[in-house]
Amino acid sequence: MTADAPIPLKHVTLLQLEAMLLSSIAMPLEMLEALRARLRLRTSTRRQANFVAEVGQYSVTGEQPQPLGGLVLEGQRSVLDIADTDVIIIPALWRQPEKYLTNAKPLLDWLITRFQQGATIVAIGSGVWLPAKAGLLNGLPATTHWHSLAAFTAMFPKVKWQHDHLLTQAGRIFCAASINSGADLIIHLIGLNYGRDLALQVEQQFSPEVRNPFEKRVFQADSAMQHADEAIALAQSWLHQHMNEVLSLPLLASLADLSVRQFSRRFVMVTGETPVRYQQRLRCMAARDWLQNSNLGLADIASQLGFSDASHFGRVFQRWAGVTPGVYRNQVRRKIFAVSPSSEIT
Repeated sequence: MTADAPIPLKHVTLLQLEAMLLSSIAMPLEMLEALRARLRLRTSTRRQANFVAEVGQYSVTGEQPQPLGGLVLEGQRSVLDIADTDVIIIPALWRQPEKYLTNAKPLLDWLITRFQQGATIVAIGSGVWLPAKAGLLNGLPATTHWHSLAAFTAMFPKVKWQHDHLLTQAGRIFCAASINSGADLIIHLIGLNYGRDLALQVEQQFSPEVRNPFEKRVFQADSAMQHADEAIALAQSWLHQHMNEVLSLPLLASLADLSVRQFSRRFVMVTGETPVRYQQRLRCMAARDWLQNSNLGLADIASQLGFSDASHFGRVFQRWAGVTPGVYRNQVRRKIFAVSPSSEIT
């Protein structure tokens, strides 16, 4: 599975566990419902709104799980009765998961079986304990809440814990160190399946302030730069360092010691993109940062990044992001300040 491959969202299971932080599944659930509402607004996407987002309970006592704070989601069935699902969202747990999951074997067996059937796992905070305990993260990168990191590192030495990353991806297993990072993961999954435009609309509904995107923050075990093809890695390195220069296939091919035809075919096979699309993506990611954090005009950004003109930049960015550069800038930088007429400066 490539880092940017779509992940089915026809059925999403959100676990409700003892002593969990309810917000770690409440926010993803609300984001999915916001997505559903937006899909229903368009005739062309109305059918896609028929996905299922279901909360599944698991309790070692068989009674209603009690999240931290006492709030509960009523009327949900046992997660063990859910036999087919595309995505499993595991909530953050309060402090020590092993304290509340003393008899977790049925849940671990269920998780392993669903993963083997193709489900994607999204584990938030200390909820990463579950896939780690199941052995699904052995030899793979993972992260968790800072409070649990030292304990989990000792408890699960086969896992490649990423102490400096709030997000990790290892194939179909995503880990988020915090609830906010978990929300970023949900936005990322929405973007993979429904496009950046819809993902951005949902993100702005819940988090209108500027935030670093998933792609900039995640440690990916299978990202485009992490492979064994040294020749293609040399070409990628050149593109990263010279993204604003005119792309020359003969030059890149010579760096890889390949013919142009061999290089082009091999580059697509390794990265999943043509060299041109790869460079355009790098430019768009850089442009996104400037649009968010600078007052540079569109023509200046286009020039800095090597686009022929602002029009060319606009077309490429819209194809990549789903919205024009101007619309994107307005969406991520819009703020409303209200001043009371009776306010006085003293």
